[in-house]
Amino acid sequence: MRKIVTLSMRDQIYEALRESIMKNAYLPGAMLPIDKLAEDFGVSATPVREALVRLEAESLVTLIPNKGAMVTEIKTQDIRNNWEMRLLLEPYAAAKSCHLIPEGDLLKLRKEILDMKSAPFDNDRYVGLDTKLHDTLYIHLSNAVLRDSIRRVHQMSIRIRYFPEGSVQMHTQVVDEVLDEHLTIVDALLSRDVDRVEKSVKTHLENGEARTIEAFIKNK
Repeated sequence: MRKIVTLSMRDQIYEALRESIMKNAYLPGAMLPIDKLAEDFGVSATPVREALVRLEAESLVTLIPNKGAMVTEIKTQDIRNNWEMRLLLEPYAAAKSCHLIPEGDLLKLRKEILDMKSAPFDNDRYVGLDTKLHDTLYIHLSNAVLRDSIRRVHQMSIRIRYFPEGSVQMHTQVVDEVLDEHLTIVDALLSRDVDRVEKSVKTHLENGEARTIEAFIKNK
């Protein structure tokens, strides 16, 4: 029988704050006052303070004595560093995965992308589909080191990856562009053309880096 694990209040607060930061509900530079957070969560200041200490260890916030924390800023170099790693790993992984991904999975993914293009925007659904597509590019690989490396890069970059989609000025344009690029990648995978797959992923990543830097500059 599977053991049911219940998170402590401290862990629940940590997970809630971490998710909000990762999804840019708390934008870079936002203040997180301990008293206000404690009131929102209906707890004392202690578990909030402990959660913020854990988040600082992950470089997601900077603690401010006697006040709370500030969400860590995203710097242009952070964006460039992240995309440098992605450009090194993901096109190669996608090319290696080209003949490993079941056609049925790709057809289902393609339909989900088309459905999203024609439906009212749902951010949670969009993030889930984006994650699913990028996971598909490497999860079938037998090289556990490569899989784990990509997974770590993705984990570190979640809030950076979705930063341009959170920009009001760029939102509609960016989402449409991303979905079109996702379709191009899926179609390349369906063609089983390794060069085409590698090129489509590389183009998508280069465009993503440019979009993120543009959104970063506009929101400074």
